[in-house]
Amino acid sequence: MSYKPKLQIEGLIFAVDDVLVDVSGSYREVVRRTVQLYLEQAIGLPAAQEPLLTLDEVALLQKMGRFVNYWDLATALALYFIEMLPPVPVPTFPSRLHVPAIIAYLQLAGGRLKISLETLREQKNIAQLAQDIAAAGGGIDGANTALPKMNRHLLVASGNLTKTNLVNRIFQELYLGAHVFEQVYQQPAVLVQGTGYRERETRLIKPEVLTHLGRTLGLGVVSNRPRLEVEWTLKMTQLEPYFQTVITLDEITEAGANPLPDPWALVEAARRLQPTPARSAYIGANPADVIAARAAHQIAPFTAIACLAGAPDKEALRAEFEAAKAQIILGHPNNLRELVE
Repeated sequence: MSYKPKLQIEGLIFAVDDVLVDVSGSYREVVRRTVQLYLEQAIGLPAAQEPLLTLDEVALLQKMGRFVNYWDLATALALYFIEMLPPVPVPTFPSRLHVPAIIAYLQLAGGRLKISLETLREQKNIAQLAQDIAAAGGGIDGANTALPKMNRHLLVASGNLTKTNLVNRIFQELYLGAHVFEQVYQQPAVLVQGTGYRERETRLIKPEVLTHLGRTLGLGVVSNRPRLEVEWTLKMTQLEPYFQTVITLDEITEAGANPLPDPWALVEAARRLQPTPARSAYIGANPADVIAARAAHQIAPFTAIACLAGAPDKEALRAEFEAAKAQIILGHPNNLRELVE
């Protein structure tokens, strides 16, 4: 752990994933399953005995590729493997936009492919993919720039997930589970049954650390995920009472702002703390979080704190944090207590 002896702030904003909550068994597992289900059930490649991706590979691309949105991460990985396939002719897109018709379209397109998931698994190089995406600017925009554009018609990942965004649809069915998905979206789950992976999330930070911090600091949460998911996670891990304000994708969308790493959510979270802090800090677990905090600092005083928890290669991530100009790098969020004492 490396940090300055004293951190002079009045407000502290937290990312949820890999700071407050361990999401390796939920969001990252859902990314892994989404990509595999898309290739198997949507495009129709033969099912594989072994997983196409490891959780460490998902975490590697997320952090080194500067992804702050799990939907984008799953989309980028699906695109990566789609572009590894042989060239596929473009069939006529279905006139009626609903999930069964889209799947039929994709299976028609990919029906003649003579390639297996085992072959894709052997040919993949996620570390190189992360480097290429980061070099192209990171995130989904970096992925769109860095990857070939040969089979893009096989990626159905835009628009509303109940109609046209099949990647996000699979993701949400997996994460929420069939029953909750139907409650939220008023449609039955099509590709996934059973309970959701959200139930596998566990608390990462100790409540006594938050109790200590809350005695002198205003505490808030920022996330690019929907409010429903963030609130459920905070309640399930018994972290909800510690925070004065929570800014989610819902508030970002309502304000007409852009998600992280755009600084709006951080500045708004700090503004809503009572009393409004003159100086704030944001702790996140991805280089894009550092970029967001530094952008927020151009509007109001913000310190960028980076957290190495959840990284498969902590030294590589530390180097990325340093390159992004993180001011403080912590090995674990529990070390925050020492930082502000």
